[in-house]
Amino acid sequence: MSLKTIHTWIGIVSGIFLSIIAVTGSVILFRAEFERAAMPRGAASAHLASLDDAAREIIKLQPDALVRRVRLPAHEGDPYVFQIQSGDKKTERIIVEASSGRVLGKLETPVVNWLVDLHRNLLLGRQGRLAAGAIGIVLFALSATGLLMWLTGARNWRAWISIRRRGSRLRFNYELHRAAGLWAYAFLALISFTGIELSYPDTFRQTVFSLTREPATVPAPTISVESKLSLDQYLRIGGSAMPDGVPVELRLPVPGTGPVDLRLYRSGDLTPSGNHVYINPASGAVIMIDRIVDRPIGARFLAAMSPIHYAQFGGMPAKIAWALLGLTPVLLFVTGLLTWWRPTKQKFSQTLPEKVAEEDLVHSA
Repeated sequence: MSLKTIHTWIGIVSGIFLSIIAVTGSVILFRAEFERAAMPRGAASAHLASLDDAAREIIKLQPDALVRRVRLPAHEGDPYVFQIQSGDKKTERIIVEASSGRVLGKLETPVVNWLVDLHRNLLLGRQGRLAAGAIGIVLFALSATGLLMWLTGARNWRAWISIRRRGSRLRFNYELHRAAGLWAYAFLALISFTGIELSYPDTFRQTVFSLTREPATVPAPTISVESKLSLDQYLRIGGSAMPDGVPVELRLPVPGTGPVDLRLYRSGDLTPSGNHVYINPASGAVIMIDRIVDRPIGARFLAAMSPIHYAQFGGMPAKIAWALLGLTPVLLFVTGLLTWWRPTKQKFSQTLPEKVAEEDLVHSA
């Protein structure tokens, strides 16, 4: 079986699923922007209200609420985002004005959440996550076979990267498919590889450990004590333990199940919140400080997968570039399908000998 046949049939069979993953992936790159647009807005101020005062305001409205996470303002005017869990285990996100501690409302983005679930899990939970990883493997295989077709062919650069304006629609579709695939090869290989890692993290961790003989992750310490300090105290202790970091999110454990986790950003990091300060919930003692730069190379390699996949670096220009390039699989599926399913094939073959027709498609004029 030829590379062309393998490439063609893999693309035809998986094209719809690849297109779904591509479109949803391009949209959810802007998840933070969608959420920011959906947030109730409050007054902008450089002054930040006490986290404990804000938590008390939430408790007044929902007495059974248990604070699980607090996302801290990234910019002046941004609110606190409290993730709370009620007595019936329902999770909600509450927006609190950072300058006053006043509760502004709930953060609800059902459409965005649905798209995220569709992209990551195909709406099928754990099994869907594995299936999404398999689709990533398919995309990686398509990228590889497309490159091998060029490497084993004539490798006429002008033919492979150019699209002639004149000629039949069949030729245009073929040349557009070929050029787009070659230009986007590196990006598609990168995105598919990082997506596979996010779907099969345990497999990648075991592989990295086998190759480097170093732990591929830095596990959080285990501790089983009740929380006794305030939110502001945890934030102050964690910030003092890593003074060159910017606090991003405070995570509180289920009572008696683990340490408090303050996540921070340090200048130069690829990951927006990859540094951790783990704190004893009862005494406030710092249990462990985990900086990305101090991790083994394998752990740093794996920590970079999610930021690269979701363009969590470079600001809006990187997201826009990722979103546009992320739609390439849709273009490749449509042009590849139109090239394969050609109603004019019989007429095309009657007007030109098969050998000449094939050469006309592969080489530029």
